[in-house]
Amino acid sequence: MSGSRRVVEIWRNGTLNKCIDVTDTHGDFYSDSVFGSLSWSNDNKSIVYSAERPEYSKAGPDGGTRDGSAEDHGGDITDDITGSVGGVADPRLYKAESDWGETFSGKRPPVLVVVDISSMDIRVLSSPAGITPGQVQFLPDKSRSRARIIFTGYKHSVRKYGIVYCQNRPSGIYIAELGSEDYECIYSGAVRSPRVTPSGKGVVFLSTMLGGPHASTSELLYYDLERRLSRVVVPIIQRPLDGQQKLESTLLPDGFVGIYTEQLPLSPWLHIEGASSQDILVFNSTWRSTNVILTLDLDEQKLELQSPVDNMSSNSVLGANGELLAGVTSTPAEPARLMVGKATFEKSPSKVCVQWHRQQNPSTANIGWKIMNDACNTQSESIFVYPVQPSHDTRYFWSKKGQKHRPLIVFPHGGPHSTTTLGYDPLVSGLVALGFGVLLVNFTGSLGFGQDAVLAQIGNMDTLTIDEIQEAASLTHSKNEGDAEATVYLGGSYSGYTGALLAGLVPGFYRGIVLRNPVISIGENAAISDIPDWCWAEIGLEYDFDAPSELTSNAFSRMWKASPSRLVDKVRDPLLLLLGAQDRRVPPAQSLSYYYRLKAANAPVQCKVYPGVGHPLNSVEAERDSFVSIGRFYASSFRK
Repeated sequence: MSGSRRVVEIWRNGTLNKCIDVTDTHGDFYSDSVFGSLSWSNDNKSIVYSAERPEYSKAGPDGGTRDGSAEDHGGDITDDITGSVGGVADPRLYKAESDWGETFSGKRPPVLVVVDISSMDIRVLSSPAGITPGQVQFLPDKSRSRARIIFTGYKHSVRKYGIVYCQNRPSGIYIAELGSEDYECIYSGAVRSPRVTPSGKGVVFLSTMLGGPHASTSELLYYDLERRLSRVVVPIIQRPLDGQQKLESTLLPDGFVGIYTEQLPLSPWLHIEGASSQDILVFNSTWRSTNVILTLDLDEQKLELQSPVDNMSSNSVLGANGELLAGVTSTPAEPARLMVGKATFEKSPSKVCVQWHRQQNPSTANIGWKIMNDACNTQSESIFVYPVQPSHDTRYFWSKKGQKHRPLIVFPHGGPHSTTTLGYDPLVSGLVALGFGVLLVNFTGSLGFGQDAVLAQIGNMDTLTIDEIQEAASLTHSKNEGDAEATVYLGGSYSGYTGALLAGLVPGFYRGIVLRNPVISIGENAAISDIPDWCWAEIGLEYDFDAPSELTSNAFSRMWKASPSRLVDKVRDPLLLLLGAQDRRVPPAQSLSYYYRLKAANAPVQCKVYPGVGHPLNSVEAERDSFVSIGRFYASSFRK
């Protein structure tokens, strides 16, 4: 934090070897997945990492310099009118400068910092104009006199855009030689996650569709450092593969749906004794309604599943070291458990195999789950999580006396281009413990079903998703898995938007509706959100990052027709709004306007605003209070 002491500590064999003070060199360290970095040079003599740019000097007392030194001009303007003025702040301090939006509020832009461990020399590297660097690594250039680094550079000209959860931002993969001001862009588009191969021959990275949906299918590319050429290794998959197929010279597994992951692991390389290749990559990907672990042998050109797609669990790899892997596994009933894998290589046929060893299972809760889908729709499905039988805990909403069916919560995900998987969610687990069945809807446009499914949702955000949510709820009712007379709704962000639409379109279907930071007026959000492009892209309009699109009357009209705000006079069912006061993705002003209009119409609406909390409502107090508020609200709704 600002004003705190910052140090780089070097530890060896459990002992603190060196402590280097970097407080006056830069601001806070970046540790997030977008910009955060920490990499050792090949000779282990230097490190490179990301940190906030140094803070510009603030105003001091008259007659003193900004840094408090004795060498100043006594507050007088020098002959050079553009020079410094004693007691006056650095002219750059108050210059209007955008940031990277949600979760990055108040943070200064990142810079790359190189520390020589031996000499304790610290260098802040300059960045190319209009480029914000992150995800930096040293390149293995043993024959070069100067070390080189490779990093992702996020591009910005007029302004920066919100970047968390957004893989479609303009960016490039850059190589730079330390001590030089020259930067080479080896690939441009919407790219991220450069990882240098153990052989030192190349770099792999991810590329996603530029603009449009904020997340979609990624392709994996390989850049040959010697030949200075890039090629696609795993392509974008339009629809799930029917059988094993070889595409772009890589053999892909049966049913493969494409790559869906935010970043590759920081330590993604396996070293397996006896393997013909030592460039074996391990990473996670969403596969329909679960998360799976995959290995990619770059030499054998083969992608293989290393965790099951059996609708029983969700699995992720944390990283690899030699032939060992660390990962986590979870289910809707069990929080994440650590697992360790050991990789082996079979030569005939060539195949990477991972044997996983999991922690002992904890006692299983009174929670069951199943996949529910419509056989005619292969681009969507739902996860139904439910209490297996009535118990003392479920007495609040499902008791043994006179209640044949469980009450049902319909709970689609936000995004809209994300996915609810078979992993553990404490909110869902808590609601099931109270006696609810919870229907987690992965509608068309969710990740893990192929690129065609992602694109099918564009321009249909107010129709296709609505229809599929209602079809999923009705299917659950028809299978006697949920009480049609005790069905409620829970949604946030985009699924808060669909919930607000449903409140006006199907009054009476839901006994109560809870909306967390919902999009209420797309046009209003376009003017204040950190991701204005979302408002254009999701209704099927193009957005120009370099020349921000004008909110014309025609564009606003299109947004208004798709907005829940136009249906405010149709709302009849009890509604609870839960808002984060510091939300920059969907700022609360439009939801508060909606709340006031509903109050004026005497609609049964409540609203809570959590100070200092952003879009996810993820502070301890906000999570605790919102859970209790949701339970009490549903109980009250059922009594009406």
